[in-house]
Amino acid sequence: MNDRIQDEELVKADLRDHDRLKSLRAPWESVWRDVDDRFPSGAAGGFTNASPGSLRNERNFDPTHITAKNRFAAAGVAITTPEEKDYIRIRFVDDDLMALRSVKLWCEKASRRMYGMRHAAMTGFGTSANEDWSQLGRYGTSPVFVDGKPGRGFIYRTLHLSQVYIDVDYAGIVNRVHRCYKRTAAQLEEEFGLEALTPKMRKALEQPGKENTEFEILHVVAPNREWDTDKLDWRRMPIASRYLALDEKSYLRRSGYHSMPIAVSRHMTEAEDIYGMSPAINVMPTIKGVNAMKRTTLRAGHKAVDPALLFNNDNGINRLVSKAGGLNPGMVDDRGMPMVHRMPGGEQGLPYAMEMIGGEQQIIKTEFLEEFYKILTDPNSRMTTTEVLEVMSKQGILVRPFASQYQTEKQYPMSQRELDLAIRHGQLDPFPAEVLEAGAWPIMEYENMLAKMARAESTSTTLRYVQALPVLTEFDPRVRHRVNADAIAVGMADEMGVKPSYMRSDEEVAALVAKDQQQQAQAAQLAQLEQASGATLNLAKANQLTEAA
Repeated sequence: MNDRIQDEELVKADLRDHDRLKSLRAPWESVWRDVDDRFPSGAAGGFTNASPGSLRNERNFDPTHITAKNRFAAAGVAITTPEEKDYIRIRFVDDDLMALRSVKLWCEKASRRMYGMRHAAMTGFGTSANEDWSQLGRYGTSPVFVDGKPGRGFIYRTLHLSQVYIDVDYAGIVNRVHRCYKRTAAQLEEEFGLEALTPKMRKALEQPGKENTEFEILHVVAPNREWDTDKLDWRRMPIASRYLALDEKSYLRRSGYHSMPIAVSRHMTEAEDIYGMSPAINVMPTIKGVNAMKRTTLRAGHKAVDPALLFNNDNGINRLVSKAGGLNPGMVDDRGMPMVHRMPGGEQGLPYAMEMIGGEQQIIKTEFLEEFYKILTDPNSRMTTTEVLEVMSKQGILVRPFASQYQTEKQYPMSQRELDLAIRHGQLDPFPAEVLEAGAWPIMEYENMLAKMARAESTSTTLRYVQALPVLTEFDPRVRHRVNADAIAVGMADEMGVKPSYMRSDEEVAALVAKDQQQQAQAAQLAQLEQASGATLNLAKANQLTEAA
């Protein structure tokens, strides 16, 4: 074990802080256990400490909330990070820099590169994104770990909330994460190396059959209070990272990060909230109510199909054959009337019960954004693209608060982490000279569906204005001079996400304009020559006619 990284006082401080974070999370855990009882979760244990692979939703009689949650996750991914669309845009905050063609082209190439690195097959981004939105739908809070190595690209992993404890900074943004998890001695040797392990871990590795003994690890990721860029160890990193073996209160590793590796987003928060509210939590009373009604309705339906029977007297009847084709002698009187009757049940109330259940199910679907999902997936829609965008714009009112919070708390820190790793690992082209001179640093923006709708509205407004100009020009011809068509062409290209490489530079446009002007001047000269030549010819003919006369 490396004694150089040990610090007894720091261990005590980390344990005290972990107890504090546990107390902050404790009030939420009973709510999350209710969620686990209703939503199947593949994570071992979860908040109910159920064994892996066990059936944890046997109390459900209605699957509406499960289906709605799965569709919520699919819609969330499609809205924010659609794999089939090139949605990443890298840019610089300085508008003067972004006006330079060399900078635009660098940003375009870097955007394609970042998109390719994120969605590469081995990164696991697609799986992680779906798990992330699924966890947001269940618990309202979801952490994602982002890391990468030179030559290997990025690695994404959604962490189960049961392992994670968080705190926020003065602005309400998550800046401290404690992750408490278990690993076997063999796994810890693979991750940290034999020299970093504690005596108990080494002893377990030395004994045959004991290498799978589990140990509890606390990973602390927080702002580095000893940050000093002149140091050459963990102190030179702005984000501290410490792995603490809880049993022996000994650090396995102390290191750090240049950017926050764990991005934590909340689906929806109230003032002073640390953990978020989820659709599942918001409609949990409705979920329980629907399941209670469905259970009662199933019992009523069972009675309607297989009712209890009424007898005048037993008349020696000791059993009935209720199977198809069954024979029951002596069950009618001398007049042929049945001697056994159905007991009146609640089948008359079944339609009303089903109507009530349908209304409650719709509440659940609405909370999980079912309407938005239908717009994205309806194969029978006959709407035009413009009509679809208009409907989505209206539905976007419901989605925008969640998508905006997701972008602020998950996509922005995640993208800055990716950008930092890619630049430090030399996986992007060097900055243009103008960027180096300005000392600027790029940011990543997202061309998600909501952003496209906002820009589409701006573009359509401009087009409507231009289309209205001919009417105004009829009243005053000077109006046509109000429009700068070149500026509109450039601005609309940016609004619509047209790649800079598809557009000609100002120098190329100027050269083409000069060429056009030269050709026009040559054509005018040629026309003048032809006109002069025609006039000369006409004069010569007139002279000939005069001489002949």
